[in-house]
Amino acid sequence: MGNDSLLSAVVPAAGLGTRLRPLTDHIPKEMLPLGRAPVIEHVLVELREACIRDVRIVVSPSKGMIRSYCGDGSRWGVRCAYTTQAEMRGVGDAVLCATSEGARPPFCVAFGDCAILRRLGSSVGSACARLGQAFLEGECDAAVLCEEVPRERTRHYGVLAPADPDAARSGAPFVLGGIVEKPDPAQAPSTLVVAARWALGQAAVEAIRSRPPGPSGEVGIAEAIADLISDGGRVMAVPLLPDERRCDVGNPRSLLTAQAYAALNDPDHGEAVRAAFGDM
Repeated sequence: MGNDSLLSAVVPAAGLGTRLRPLTDHIPKEMLPLGRAPVIEHVLVELREACIRDVRIVVSPSKGMIRSYCGDGSRWGVRCAYTTQAEMRGVGDAVLCATSEGARPPFCVAFGDCAILRRLGSSVGSACARLGQAFLEGECDAAVLCEEVPRERTRHYGVLAPADPDAARSGAPFVLGGIVEKPDPAQAPSTLVVAARWALGQAAVEAIRSRPPGPSGEVGIAEAIADLISDGGRVMAVPLLPDERRCDVGNPRSLLTAQAYAALNDPDHGEAVRAAFGDM
């Protein structure tokens, strides 16, 4: 393993999936299918492709199905360990729970309800690998995967403020000047948003630890990283490439869209699926 790769990952997978009920009354959202595999299996494969072998999955007490399915991770060439997040206090708290049980920064944080999938026939490599490379080569405190969304959708995301807007338009990794969580679209500093993957160093973890919970009682990563930038921390953003797509299952619309994308881009059956829809 080269020195341009992160060695471990934390996978937050404790959320209750309330927006997807009744689907998630008995099935964790991370276990919902994208194509021929559950979402979390796509995440584990993605991490393996990034040369990450040690994965700590953060689950809630009710998510025994994830433990049963993923097991020790050997089916996908990773080593899975588990941490229980007793109370739903956000993904920042999930990261802190993981560090309390052995996760040591720097590590990748890959949300368990979101896969980064690729277009059929693409030769693009792992997005997490690019994220880790930018983090390590840029000597960063943190790095974040990002994607562009329509301006009216920025109210749903952590929105990035590039230090140099011209650099952000190049498609290459760029330095951040700030992050604004769920702004009014008219006030959004850009249309580039957090895409469910982080690389976090020790200073970033300490920023999360120092961040008080928000009005909902949750500790967010984006807000803590915004604090880190304000305190002089170095944070970079890594854009998704045209052949990549963030496929999350947080709500019915995104779940259906992600399932359709996975089916159309299945390496064995995607062409047949496309042909079937072409006849409709």
